[in-house]
Amino acid sequence: MVSIIIPCYNSEFTILRTLESVINQTYQHYEIIIIDDGSVDQTRSVVEEFFEGQKQSYQYLYQENTGPSAARNKGIKNSKGEYIAFLDADDVWHPEKLELCLKVFETQPIGVLGHTYSLSDNFGRRYYGETIEKISSLNLLLKNFAVTPSIIVKREAMQLFDETMKYAEDHELWLRISFINQVGLLDLPLVKLGRKPLSDGGLSSNRWAMRKGELRMYFKASKYKKYLFSILPLLFLFSLAKHLRNIIKGGF
Repeated sequence: MVSIIIPCYNSEFTILRTLESVINQTYQHYEIIIIDDGSVDQTRSVVEEFFEGQKQSYQYLYQENTGPSAARNKGIKNSKGEYIAFLDADDVWHPEKLELCLKVFETQPIGVLGHTYSLSDNFGRRYYGETIEKISSLNLLLKNFAVTPSIIVKREAMQLFDETMKYAEDHELWLRISFINQVGLLDLPLVKLGRKPLSDGGLSSNRWAMRKGELRMYFKASKYKKYLFSILPLLFLFSLAKHLRNIIKGGF
C-alpha cells in the first residue's frame, strides 16, 4: 500500500484537482492522508463534499499553522503504507504515476524515487521505456534531484523533515536519506505543478532564503559525514556562485 501525504493550507480552489488525480490513479491500493496546516478558508468543506461521492476513505488531520514540514511529518507518523508518497494541494499527478513508480521499486534496489515534472497538461499520453538514473549523495550535494510532489520513499528508508528549516528542507531530507539508501530519478514528467518551483526562480529575497537553507543543509550534512567538513568552504562558494548566476539570469 502507498500512503499519500497531502499537506494543505487555504487550498479550497486547488485541492479538488489534486484529489481527482489521486482517485484516478491506475494503481488503487493506497491511503490518503490530508494534513490541514491551519486553513481559515473552506478547504475542509470542499474535501468532505468531494469524498461524499467516493468509496475511498481518507484521514483529515488538522493542526495549527506550523508549516509544510510539520504537516508532512504528521502525515508520515499517521501513515501505514509500505511506501510514502508526497503530493501538494495545488499539484496534479499523471494517472499512471503510482503504477509506473512502483514498477521501478520492484526492479531497482532503491529507497527513494523521484521523477521529472511539467508545468503544462501533457497527461494525455502513456509512457513506455522508462529511464532510471541513479543519484549519488555527491549529486544531491550539488543539486536537488526532484520536486517533493514527485517523491516516493520506502517506509524503511523514510526519515522525518527538519521542522526548523523553512527552505531546502526537502533537499536536506533526500540528502540525509541518500547517505544510507540508493536514490533514483525516473525521467518521466508524472506531476504537473501548480506553480514554478522556488528553486527555479522567484523573488530575489526568496532566492537568498533558499540559498541560506542550502548552506545550512551543507553544514548539517558535515555532521553526518565528517569528510564533508573539510570541503565546506568549497560547497559554500559553489552555493553562492549559483545564487549570483540566478540573479544575473533572472534579474533583481
